[in-house]
Amino acid sequence: MEKIKDSRRVRRVIKIVLICAIFLYPFLHTFIGIDLGDTGYHLYAFENLYKTPELIGFTAYLTTVIGWAWLKIFPGLGLWGLNLLEVFVEMLMVFVVYKTLKAYLGEIRTLIGLLLAIIASDTYLNIFNYHQFNVLLLVLILCFEFKAITADNIRFSAVSGLFFATVVFSRMGSITAIATCMLYVYWYFVEDKDIKFIFKHIGMFFAGAAGASCIYLILLKATGQLSYFMQNILRLFGLASADSGGYSMDNLMGTFIKGNLYSLASGALYFAGFFVLLLGFGMIFRKNEVIKKRIVSIVAGAAAVFIGVYIFKYSYYVNEIPTWPQMTPAPSFIIGIFYVITFLALCYHLYAEGGKKELSLIALMSIGLPLLTIAGSNTGTKHVILGLWIIAPFVVYVIGGLFISETARAKFNRLYSMMGITLSRTAWIFSFCLLIVSFLARYAVMAHDMINFDSTDRSLINSQIHSPKLKYLWTTERQANAVNGVLYELQKTGVNDDYPLIVYGGSIMFYYLTEMDSYVQPWFTNGVYGGEKLMADMADAKAKFENLPVIIYGRTNNYWGFYEFDYEKRINEMCRSTFGGKRDILLEFLEENNYSLQYVNDYYVVLYPEDIAEHKGEPYKGYITGVWEEDNGEQ
Repeated sequence: MEKIKDSRRVRRVIKIVLICAIFLYPFLHTFIGIDLGDTGYHLYAFENLYKTPELIGFTAYLTTVIGWAWLKIFPGLGLWGLNLLEVFVEMLMVFVVYKTLKAYLGEIRTLIGLLLAIIASDTYLNIFNYHQFNVLLLVLILCFEFKAITADNIRFSAVSGLFFATVVFSRMGSITAIATCMLYVYWYFVEDKDIKFIFKHIGMFFAGAAGASCIYLILLKATGQLSYFMQNILRLFGLASADSGGYSMDNLMGTFIKGNLYSLASGALYFAGFFVLLLGFGMIFRKNEVIKKRIVSIVAGAAAVFIGVYIFKYSYYVNEIPTWPQMTPAPSFIIGIFYVITFLALCYHLYAEGGKKELSLIALMSIGLPLLTIAGSNTGTKHVILGLWIIAPFVVYVIGGLFISETARAKFNRLYSMMGITLSRTAWIFSFCLLIVSFLARYAVMAHDMINFDSTDRSLINSQIHSPKLKYLWTTERQANAVNGVLYELQKTGVNDDYPLIVYGGSIMFYYLTEMDSYVQPWFTNGVYGGEKLMADMADAKAKFENLPVIIYGRTNNYWGFYEFDYEKRINEMCRSTFGGKRDILLEFLEENNYSLQYVNDYYVVLYPEDIAEHKGEPYKGYITGVWEEDNGEQ
């Protein structure tokens, strides 16, 4: 009895520690790092939803509405408030998954998996955004469908349909979530249900979706934004139907299929290494051998272990690393391993004598969530880090079960006994420990190296940008100094209220920090913002605004950080980049309107139009092109 009480006490302590870690990990990250790019893009959309709706995208309409409302309700919290909202989103996912799966996967294993999921999710943006809000809604759809299926309750299906409509209006590409209805079809077949089962559940799903869609369309109509929403739908269709481009259907499908197949290959290779490890440790820990044969077994086993470990390493690097800032092979590697484990578990619970159909349904949900998370994205498996909320707990459940299962070891033993190898308990434990430690080491590298586009050296994140909108937030001294210099110059000359702004490069957060209107589309250098559209917008802006814009020119790609060691390389990269001819359009605009250099630091150039320029005729082209002869004929 005492042992049972002690066991319960230990489990309670473990649960408390895990719950605290699950909350504290993302909460502490709300203070760390300032991303000027994607975060700035979301902030612009939230602030300008009703002010300049023609300049923002409506493909993430409901996400933008929530962000706008949050800023209105908590204006004093600034960006940190939106970081905190993202933590609430993550905690809601934790709660929903835990309540849904703990009865099937166990409380401790579910919490461990959720901790892994939240560590992965926090390698993405800190701010509330449509990618992570999309995942929350996908989690709700899948969990309510699971409840509807296992309890045969159509009300849960209606709620799931409501969340389906919500996810489409929150990220239009997530219309692919319609595929979740296949869970009903799957259950119809494996449980030999009546055809009415499918019709009543899917019927209620679409009824819920239709009702919610009507509400959202009425909201769009009432706020006068329905036309912008429809224009964005047509724009998406145009991008998808194009013959080329990052969002053409051919490219999206090719990227989606190849990315997941490459991940599967990496995961399969990793488990091939595990089978070699079992062989090696099986030989090393053989018993009852004469001394000479024992030596042979140890040497051969050590060689096999070395090969197994090398396969672990090779499987991590086997896929090409995307050339994006702060990118590692980890997302592709991790999801590949998770896919393999989950697929094998799905087969077991579908066909084995001791299998459980509910667990096979969870396995399908586990695979479905990361697939739906990245569907419609042109970044391959990059965003799977956001979709581990179900698959991570399921994998922990499977691996934990295998590790302690004597039945599993006996089945592996039958396989290896054909080679005369007996897998002792020691060999089994050593192999599993190496498998898990090797995986967690790669997981830790991902958590360390992917940090919201700020410095991976946390000790350098020790400075603040002087803006009440960024209070509580910390970044590197080099980034803080660069941004503070620009903000001080604009405040000193008092241009914020009367002049619009163009930000050239990725530092879109300047619109949020300065509260200046965007002269054209805020993301000037975005690949989907073409030169012809830019010139048309410039012509329209001349009629719209009384004054010409202030220009903030980013001298480097801010996504690569503000490091000293690669500064010259980043400067040269920016000088060589024309962004589809848009740099030349900007240069022509500057020349026609007699712009002059007002301020420059290591990372930004500020240019003023002639009527407010303090240093008329001050040359600037060299900072943009890297060639000073154009300005004054000398180097």
